Amino acid sequence: MTNAQLINEILSSAGSTFVSVIFEKRDGSQRKITINPKQYGEVKGTGTKCSDPNIFRVVDTKIGQWRSFDARRVISITSKGDTVDLLSTEASHD
Repeated sequence: MTNAQLINEILSSAGSTFVSVIFEKRDGSQRKITINPKQYGEVKGTGTKCSDPNIFRVVDTKIGQWRSFDARRVISITSKGDTVDLLSTEASHD
């Protein structure tokens, strides 16, 4: 299972429970965002659709702004008190 598939599964099972995602940004720094799984997908009105299944577009609930992250750069994801370390599992997917 790829990181993208696992993240989709976690977001689907989370319902409306907040989920925290820690990922590495392109510049190498880390970012933690808190999202509502009901608020992810395409940003309406941008005119651009992302066809890469590894890119997740979500609303960061703490700042109320859209953010995107690459599933291949996710370090961990926490839902319903359970944390999944994706950094260590990604090596087995390559």
